[in-house]
Amino acid sequence: MSILRHTPLALLLSAALAAPAAAEGTVPKGVDLTLDFVGNVASNPVGGVEQGTEGSYWIMAQSKFDLDELFGVHNTDVDAQWAWFAGRNLAREKIGNSISAQQTWRPVAGGRLTRLTVRHRFDNGLSITAGRAPVNSYFNNSALNCVFMSNAMCLTPYGAITDLGITAFPNSSWAGILRYDVNDRWYVQGGAFDYNNELNKAGKNGLDFSVGEGTGTITAYEAGYQTSFANDRLPRTYRVGMYRNTDGGKSSYFDANGNSAALTGKPTAMQEGARAGWYAMADQTVWRGEGRRNLALFARAYVNTGNEAPVDQFAAVGFVKTGTFAGRDQDTLAMFVSNTHFSDEQIAFLRDRRARNGGSGAPNADEIIAELSYGWAVHKGIRLMPNLQYVINPDPIYAPTRTTDIPDALIVGLRVDVHFAQLFGW
Repeated sequence: MSILRHTPLALLLSAALAAPAAAEGTVPKGVDLTLDFVGNVASNPVGGVEQGTEGSYWIMAQSKFDLDELFGVHNTDVDAQWAWFAGRNLAREKIGNSISAQQTWRPVAGGRLTRLTVRHRFDNGLSITAGRAPVNSYFNNSALNCVFMSNAMCLTPYGAITDLGITAFPNSSWAGILRYDVNDRWYVQGGAFDYNNELNKAGKNGLDFSVGEGTGTITAYEAGYQTSFANDRLPRTYRVGMYRNTDGGKSSYFDANGNSAALTGKPTAMQEGARAGWYAMADQTVWRGEGRRNLALFARAYVNTGNEAPVDQFAAVGFVKTGTFAGRDQDTLAMFVSNTHFSDEQIAFLRDRRARNGGSGAPNADEIIAELSYGWAVHKGIRLMPNLQYVINPDPIYAPTRTTDIPDALIVGLRVDVHFAQLFGW
């Protein structure tokens, strides 16, 4: 029976039962297996359109095959990844805004092939990756992003996915990525990805391998400098990059006749030209204690430079403290504050929609989100992350009949991570 026909809980139970066998050495050398469960529960006791609680989760299975180890194919590996999604979104259902407080929620539930790639590494630092892949698994990425639960940071800092329509986990498309590692610190990379929104719809499951049916091509470029604890006492990562989508996207305000789509009730118009945006990110360890105890500061920025799109700019700053109390070297204390600045046309659309429903005025163009989280390493492979989020000026994108500003929202959340490979020592 196909894995897509199994229920998520049955998959999780089967994996848990099978895991001890894997730990006993049944996994062949050259095969790296990963099975993760991540669950999010969020509640807004204060603010939003109404109060309530919603939960969502995903299960991700991944297999990496080192073809050099298995079959003697030099410096070549295959990466296959699958995920199952379920649950509801507190931001949409209760608060009314568009930035999810739950990074596990996705608009299309069910199973999906999220990656199937072949990578070959040449001996001169050059590598080529080809197959089915999402853009955000390779560009504008940092391990610090997902020390949080809010989708403002995890998996990709907010803005680029909304504006450019980049294929983002769990969605994937045909892709080719070229990377050159100048040395163990400097690198440059570029990629081209098919843009086809039809592949993201329910029932596709990531298994539609058709070609030539997309509406555009996404290209991404990135240059970076990165170190680790292996070669730097205070590890750091700096990246700068850009995206471009030849699909011009839709206007945030105008219909096909050049009028306010919010007032006419007609769909917003397609735009000519291209969507484009630049991003920059920095992770800097500023203190290091014994072992891996450290304090890292980070900053993120995104700016739209192409066609008009919902988000003009996004910026975030924060810290991650690894190693908290005595004996808690794997725990984390983390916080970020972000600002999403919406475009004039997006705000004008929301203003006109409010007026059409009998209200007046416009929502604030700046949506500020903060999260404070504590990552408790309960057991090897199991982490609980209680968190508090606060949303100032929630956008009313998913509150279409709202006639006044949405009250600022306090969100109480809990994230649960189970990494079976670590739990059972695969």
